[in-house]
Amino acid sequence: MTMLRVTADDGVVLQAQVWPGEPGGPVVLGLHGLSANRLGFGPLRPYLPAGATLVSLDARGRGLSDSPADPSRYGMRRHADDAAAVLRHLGLAEVVVVGHSMGAWVGLQLAAHHGDLVRGVVAVDGGWFADLPAGVTPRAAVDAVMGAGWDVRLGATLPSAQVLLDAFQAHPAFVGIWSDALAEHLLEGLDIAADGTATARCTVLAATADAVSYWDPVGQRPTLREDLDLVRCPVTLVRATAGFCVSPETMAPMMPEAACAEFAAELPGLRVRTVEGTNHYSVGYGPSGAAAIGAEVATLAAVGAG
Repeated sequence: MTMLRVTADDGVVLQAQVWPGEPGGPVVLGLHGLSANRLGFGPLRPYLPAGATLVSLDARGRGLSDSPADPSRYGMRRHADDAAAVLRHLGLAEVVVVGHSMGAWVGLQLAAHHGDLVRGVVAVDGGWFADLPAGVTPRAAVDAVMGAGWDVRLGATLPSAQVLLDAFQAHPAFVGIWSDALAEHLLEGLDIAADGTATARCTVLAATADAVSYWDPVGQRPTLREDLDLVRCPVTLVRATAGFCVSPETMAPMMPEAACAEFAAELPGLRVRTVEGTNHYSVGYGPSGAAAIGAEVATLAAVGAG
């Protein structure tokens, strides 16, 4: 395992990590979700193809990467450019991108604007939102998906790190998928003070700026839509059958069948794989979801290989 610091073109310093595989093996780039960090792909590693190298980074505003105070320095395109900077720093290309949740949108932007670096994209329970209905703001749409007060929970000071671990372990969405790798990921997302209290490394500013950037606030259209025309590599959507499971209102899947149909219409050739019995978290962190992702990585890694 190698840790490295990479400076983005606007001066933000990014934390990246490499788990080396075998020479000639596939290279996988992991792009995490809205409030996650680079260790979120720990549960996936055992399911990647043999000999695979895994690269992941903390998105700006998360983990050990810098956190700009200006909301305009966030957004899916900005994160995609950061990921490209890490890959170019490492001299890597033809990678298979695995993007979970927010990372799916980032991965598609990476494929659109840095296509020379990407062999294929596995979008995990993300990558498409429909146009917003009249009168619905981006913030209201995000609250409906994630549950009202998500930003308050993110910004809270906890009595200890164990409180967070206990809460997640008891959360209905995490039943049956708990692992040491998942616990390590959650702990990496915390700053722990001398008195033992814990706060999230993901800043509320970063998460809010990114969450509302999925849509054009004036036109109500997804900001990614026009960029999909630039994607030339194969893309597979691995979707869950349930959502965030924070409340009764957040049980619906993040990527319902209607959204998948719209996504496929905008991105011809999109493959969709549904992992039954999973939710937005377990499809990325649980065994059945990880196995499906690993299989799709192997398929995309073989495209054009040899």
